[in-house]
Parts: sequence; C-alpha cells; structure tokens
Amino acid sequence: MVNDPILLIFDIDGTLTDSAGITRVALEKAAEEIYGVENTTKGISAWGQTDLNIFQMMVENNHLPVKEISLAFVPFSQRYIEHLTELLFKSDRPRLHTGVKALLDRLAGEPDVKLSVGTGNIEATARLKLKRHNIEHFFPVGGFGSDSSDRPTLLQVALDRSRDYYGTNFPIGSYWVIGDTPNDVRSGKKIGAETVAVCTGFYPPADLTKCRPTIVMSDLSDADFFLAIIRREIDPSDGQIQLFESEAIGEEPDPL
Repeated sequence: MVNDPILLIFDIDGTLTDSAGITRVALEKAAEEIYGVENTTKGISAWGQTDLNIFQMMVENNHLPVKEISLAFVPFSQRYIEHLTELLFKSDRPRLHTGVKALLDRLAGEPDVKLSVGTGNIEATARLKLKRHNIEHFFPVGGFGSDSSDRPTLLQVALDRSRDYYGTNFPIGSYWVIGDTPNDVRSGKKIGAETVAVCTGFYPPADLTKCRPTIVMSDLSDADFFLAIIRREIDPSDGQIQLFESEAIGEEPDPL
C-alpha cells in the first residue's frame, strides 16, 4: 500500500543543528566592523527569532545609528555571511543533534515523505549551516528569514514552495512543522500544521507541552516512532510526551 504524501518542515537551529555559539560570534563581528561596537548580541535571546529580528534587537539594544532596519540589514548580512562561512567551516564545534543524520537518511528513503525547511535564518546562512553538516541535499526547498521576519509567514512560504516543488497539494493533516521552541509550535499551528516539539533546545517538555503540539519528543533518535507518528500509525493525544532519555535539559544552550 502506498501512503499519502507527507511534508515535513524542519527548523534548523536547535532542532537539526547546534552551531556552538558561532552564529553569535559572526553577528558580533559584522556589527563591530560596520558600527564599531562590540558585544552587540549581549542580552539577546535568539530562540525562535529570525535573523532580521535579531538584527533589529542588536540595533535597538546598542543604539546603533540605523534609520531603516531592512535597508541596513542588507550590507550587514553580507558581512555576517562572510564571517559565518569562515567560522563554521573552520571550527569542529558545530554538531548535529542526536539522531538527526540517521533520521534524515531514513526519511529520504521513504517515498511518501517529502522534506523542507522553515527557519528564521536568511537563506544563505541556512544553506551554510546545512552544508556544514552535509545535509543540504535533503532540503531542496523551504521558507527562510529572508522571505519574512514573521515566522508563520515564512512557514507558509515553505509550505507553498513545497507544494509547487513536489507537485503535491499537501492538505491539512498531511504537513508537519518540527521545531524546538514554543514559537515553532505556535507558528506551525497558525498555518494548520501538525507539530512535533523536540527538547533539543532551551525549552523543557513542560513549556513545549503548554503550546499543545501534536507531540513532544526528547530528540529525533527514534526514527521508527517518528515515522509511526507522522503516518498516524500511532495516534498521539494532544501534547503527548514521548521521552527517550530524560526530561533534564541542563544549562541553557545557545541557539546561535
């Protein structure tokens, strides 16, 4: 029996990858070069944010001489991309989260499963982060922070582009958003998606469950269970928690 097509829209930072603070360094280097100000991301929480939102907070928090955020972001992002490219590929600290590579390999072999990304990264930096871990080929299409600074909007872009790319309508109930923050869950639900919240970022299960995702998972290490959920072979009650290891998250990580 051939299953109906399913679309999976993955967040990147905190869900698929951990850049070990390198993104933050690249952002600060770009700001220091252009504005002569150091430590411009201090005090900024980047969880669930887009690159443009982060830049706006950098400008506001540090009183940078910027009149029009969107215009100033263009030269800033060029310098940011250059620094991120150098730092990402020079360091051995960036990593994939537990089970990600094995899951993507498995999903790529499933004819009914189609993959996309929905991320606050601008497209250039999203592609860099995926390429750094040799997983870019899994995601031929997506929605990005360069499409919109509003996460529900960029997720809708990911859905629309995926429908065009794969030539499939993906009706409600057949597309999922997978992310690690309450904003991923809330934004996914705004476009009618089923949602998988993974506890690989900052937020503990209790916080993610409050947003009522379809399911909360510790990580993406159980491919069989993941596939059973998205194919509805297992019927999760709303917000069900499937923990494979521990609810303990530890010290606050850095999504950047």
